[in-house]
Amino acid sequence: MKSRRLLSWVLGVGASLVVGAVVVSSLSWKDIASLGATAQPGYLVLGLGTYFLANVLRARRFRALTGDQIPTRLMLRTVIIQNIFNTFLPLRAGEVSYLYMVHRSGLVKAGDNVGSLLGARALDLLAALALPLAALPLSHAWSAQGHPFMWFAIVAATAALGFGLAIWRAEPLARFLAGQAQNRRPWLNRVLSLGSDMLGSLAQLRRATLLGRVSGLTLGCWCLVYFSGYLNLLGVGIRVPIGDAVFAYSFPTIASMTPFYMLGGFGVYEGSFGAGLHLAGVPLSRAMASGLALHVAELVFVLSLAPVALLIRAYPAAPPQPEPTP
Repeated sequence: MKSRRLLSWVLGVGASLVVGAVVVSSLSWKDIASLGATAQPGYLVLGLGTYFLANVLRARRFRALTGDQIPTRLMLRTVIIQNIFNTFLPLRAGEVSYLYMVHRSGLVKAGDNVGSLLGARALDLLAALALPLAALPLSHAWSAQGHPFMWFAIVAATAALGFGLAIWRAEPLARFLAGQAQNRRPWLNRVLSLGSDMLGSLAQLRRATLLGRVSGLTLGCWCLVYFSGYLNLLGVGIRVPIGDAVFAYSFPTIASMTPFYMLGGFGVYEGSFGAGLHLAGVPLSRAMASGLALHVAELVFVLSLAPVALLIRAYPAAPPQPEPTP
């Protein structure tokens, strides 16, 4: 297991370095300098504010998925730390930090904890695909390339179908695993019970009220994320229609969900975003320079929220007051 993780880490670092070298070779320092001349920092400030609001919605979404047992402010701290770890550490280490911090609260069962993360990530993927798909007909990429981008719709539809099937079959599978966790070895019983609880947590999304609430928070979060990306583009001096911005921004967004996104996403971010902008009609060298400038801005955004997490830690929520006795 350790050797497999080490191999994955080495492959991820190697891929980042290779892609990074290709990106650097494609950069034009003249284009980078021209971005500095046209940058508008005010838009970056608005982008940071929008990104913060997206994280607040993400925290409320995780709170809903864990039964509204953890205060939003503490869940916000968890989300900020999760984002930092996912950005800079390999193999989606931030997901482990989320599971650990929710577990430390002592309020959520292990199966519900894992189930909340799986449900959130499935909804994230659907939203990250659906929004650029909706914006695609408004993008120059659609008019220039046309129907080859139908693969985007196929991937989104397949993901939605898989998510719906998982929710539909989660409850009977949970009962099956619970029934199997009888008179077996203790470690196997724990594994089967954990799987049963996890599937039971996912099955809760069949409730229309919970699914509607969580889906609305997810959609709102990703609308803010993509709008933040558009504001950041304006901030670094790139003016493209919002349809092109959403389409191009989906490339690094989806790449960031993979286990090989590490070391701050160096190379992978610039390469994927540059490719998206280039498909939308931006010259390749300028697209790569834009990806680098936007990446630096977003890394600053992620790190700038770290003091918020420390502040929440310094001022814990007040314990609930007991109800007065009659």
